[in-house]
Amino acid sequence: MKLYLVAAALSVASAFPAAALEMGQPLPYLTLEDQHGGSHSLVGDVQTLLFTRDKGGSDVATVALDGVAQAQLEDKGMVYVADISIMPSIITSMFALPKMRKQPWLTLMDNKGDATANFPHQTNEVTVVRFEGGNVSEIQFYSDGAELKSALAL
Repeated sequence: MKLYLVAAALSVASAFPAAALEMGQPLPYLTLEDQHGGSHSLVGDVQTLLFTRDKGGSDVATVALDGVAQAQLEDKGMVYVADISIMPSIITSMFALPKMRKQPWLTLMDNKGDATANFPHQTNEVTVVRFEGGNVSEIQFYSDGAELKSALAL
């Protein structure tokens, strides 16, 4: 009986794909872990979401966020989310997480890739999603850290 319940739960979970971030759509409810192990829920007060899916995009975000404290991001309603699912777990634990823990800002991580699977992205770029009234109002892509920093007024 337990086996059937587990199978049913898994099939129901896979029947609901990750929410897409599209123009006019609300921010999907997500709970993600940061690089320090804290759990964070994305809620309607997010004004700007930065999203990366690869190392190139992460490097662009790091340049843009250099010298920026978490309090600054919070004051501007900004959240940084990274899909780290393609990174081998040994690389994540031995190199990426220790490096990320030194950063003064929080990075919310999608470890499995399912929560952000339908987020818009372009290779080696940072996706910037802006919200008005809780709905997506603008989606832009940046491949230059200095340009991104300027666009975010950081």
